[in-house]
Amino acid sequence: MEKITEKLAQFIENTRYEDIPEEVLAVQKLSVLDACGITMGAGTLGDGCAEMVALCETMAAGGRPEASVIGFGRKLPMMAAAMANGAMAHSLDFGDTQMEGGVHSNASSFPAALALAETRGKVSGKDFLTALVLGSETAVRVALGVTEELVRFGFYPPTIYSSYGAVAAAGRLLGLSAAQLENAFAFNLCQTTCSAEIVNSSDTVVRSVREAFAVRNALTAVLMAEKNLAGFPAALEGKAGLYASFARGKCAPEKVTDRLGEKWYSGELYFKLWPSCAGTHPDIRLLKDIMEKNSLTAADIEEVCVTVSLRNGMLVQPEEVRKAPKTAIIAKFSVPYACSVMAVKGRVSLSDFLPGALEDPAVLAFCRKFTCRVEEAWGPEAALNTEMTVKTADGRSFTGKLSHKEASFAPVTFAQVKEKMLANAALAPCPGTEENLEKLCSLVEHLEEVADIRELAALL
Repeated sequence: MEKITEKLAQFIENTRYEDIPEEVLAVQKLSVLDACGITMGAGTLGDGCAEMVALCETMAAGGRPEASVIGFGRKLPMMAAAMANGAMAHSLDFGDTQMEGGVHSNASSFPAALALAETRGKVSGKDFLTALVLGSETAVRVALGVTEELVRFGFYPPTIYSSYGAVAAAGRLLGLSAAQLENAFAFNLCQTTCSAEIVNSSDTVVRSVREAFAVRNALTAVLMAEKNLAGFPAALEGKAGLYASFARGKCAPEKVTDRLGEKWYSGELYFKLWPSCAGTHPDIRLLKDIMEKNSLTAADIEEVCVTVSLRNGMLVQPEEVRKAPKTAIIAKFSVPYACSVMAVKGRVSLSDFLPGALEDPAVLAFCRKFTCRVEEAWGPEAALNTEMTVKTADGRSFTGKLSHKEASFAPVTFAQVKEKMLANAALAPCPGTEENLEKLCSLVEHLEEVADIRELAALL
């Protein structure tokens, strides 16, 4: 078997900024801008985020103020700040997604890399972008090596995959050799997991703050590797590696390194304009399209029948939970709720996930019109396949479908992401001034020209 882990580690060590296509770097800038705003907003709106920041302060025990806690106007020791930002990074479930891999490929990489760069100092914008691209690329490729849905084996995969991206990004910033990166992947394997049991609980905050664990584990792994502690080779493809242990051998490791350095999955990110799980977006799009094309109102509709993939089964099951979510993060992971908001209000915004909004009687009444089915034959390569039939009170019926490919990409502009970022940033516990936020946007747009990434951190 090809030495997958070794080859990936060599790619991370040897890739230069100049090797990365301009369009991929442009996408990474959008991801940075998006992440800044989302993290700021999560400090106020994210389930469990304020508590996690307070916990990280306690764990820091008065340590050196090394790295910024985004949106809070304070600094903590590197690990504590990274963990705090990690808790907020995905909490709103509003960040970018690489649909083919089914992974939020920057969710752990950005908070890990930012805290490390701010602490170690003198990391240029080019070096920062290079590390983040490599982190995103690694997370996606590790995910692509799995050919079965990990939920079948009791694991919740996105945060598992993203942790390897954080190892790659942080390891690159530290200048680790390929051998050290292999060790870091091994140390990460020994720490990182996430139970699929979170999909069965309507009360858990794990789905909200989960990236905190991945960020902490990844940074621990690279710092151990920097000290030249010995891990083990083949953390991904070994006899008891990631694919054997987590995927029970249901894998295609060759996908990890296929066209490595030629095909850039990190340049194919889906940026959300609706603040719910990306898996709900095909359903929102279909319902919105059917209603607009046929001039339907929410009152006209009697029933909505949807079919989703095995991966997205968690977005419709258990039905009683998805039709009446009690927390924002469960609502964001609910096809019935997200679609009902669109049907009733004509849009989906962050305000629709506030506690009071979850009790909206019109939205909940529409939720009860949903019947949902999971097509288990739709595996990873058909994860976003969606079919919908809308039935009206006067006996009409309308159908629509989206393939995985059709649902996987929707281009956005810098201006659109900037508008979203500013809206999210305004919700921060310590919102920045209009001048500083404009400066932040300009800095990210020209990040390759920045001499020291601490200029960006100072604005967060």
